[in-house]
Amino acid sequence: MSGDTCSLELEAKTASLHEVMDFVRKGAVEASLPEARIGELDLMIEELFVNVCRYAYPGDVPGVVTITYCAAVPGELQVEVADQGVEFNPLAAAPANVTLELEDRPIGGLGIFLVKTLAASLDYRREDGWNRLTFCIAAGS
Repeated sequence: MSGDTCSLELEAKTASLHEVMDFVRKGAVEASLPEARIGELDLMIEELFVNVCRYAYPGDVPGVVTITYCAAVPGELQVEVADQGVEFNPLAAAPANVTLELEDRPIGGLGIFLVKTLAASLDYRREDGWNRLTFCIAAGS
């Protein structure tokens, strides 16, 4: 991410979701995103953060999540969700089959489908023991 960034590090607990969403919403306001896109950003953050809380740290192992945003360009917000949990590249996971009836669909996969659909760009990398998922949401995308 280029430009000034803001970061929030906290324990990977779903109880922290509202704090994370409030934090990222500040970035969305700084980036002048329209309210409709902020609502979509909320969905994306909820999906990504809750997945880290549920799956990145198996068992009762406590872990952290770092959320970083950058609003360097008006109308665009870059967000990174990072954890030191189990290595997982959601972009390499099999895509959700959205053509199946709801009762026939396996559990999982719809969250990353949602993020892929709403993000202007999406990238994953494993770096120094960290999973780093970065996306950009733009006013016009």
